[in-house]
Amino acid sequence: MMSKEFRKKNVTEEDLFLIIEDLIEVEKLLLKEAKIFLRMEFINTTDLYHSAIINRAISFIRGFKLLASENNYISSVPIIRMQIDNCLRLYAGSIVADYSVFYYEYLKGTHIRNLKDMNGKRMTDSYLVKQLDEVFPGIQNLYKNTSGYIHLSNKHSFLHTEIVDGSEKKISARVGYFDFFKIDEKVDYAYNMFNILLPIL
Repeated sequence: MMSKEFRKKNVTEEDLFLIIEDLIEVEKLLLKEAKIFLRMEFINTTDLYHSAIINRAISFIRGFKLLASENNYISSVPIIRMQIDNCLRLYAGSIVADYSVFYYEYLKGTHIRNLKDMNGKRMTDSYLVKQLDEVFPGIQNLYKNTSGYIHLSNKHSFLHTEIVDGSEKKISARVGYFDFFKIDEKVDYAYNMFNILLPIL
């Protein structure tokens, strides 16, 4: 998510619609990519790993689109963070010393955070996101900002409250099914959902 001072303010529902349409195109590209290796005579552990990431990415695209179409951004924004997780897992597979050992351990159920990269560093999320940020600048900031929507945080409290000025400062709160996000925030989130798919393609 871009910081407020850099986020475009002059956006419309049409901009949001266009980004959602782009997500549909990314889904098609991911399916095309998966068909290449799933049509081969033999499927190996690498194929199983990559197809799991692609399948998960497509499910997240569909989930984001569905929730966004219902104006449920409190539920759709955490999906961006989970999509980043896909990028981290894909990246992890590219920085190991021995791919066959890595994929074997993955299929065995070993957590990737307990495996090491080619430099002997444990591949925790914080390590992977820092490394991937060098390749795709901004991913670390997006990871941090969207993580605030995974667990209950102050971001949730500020969504439904506002300070009402009067003779005394009062806080107004709304609870229920409201449109808590402004259009520029919605476009920014949709754009980031699209943008986070680029490392997977």
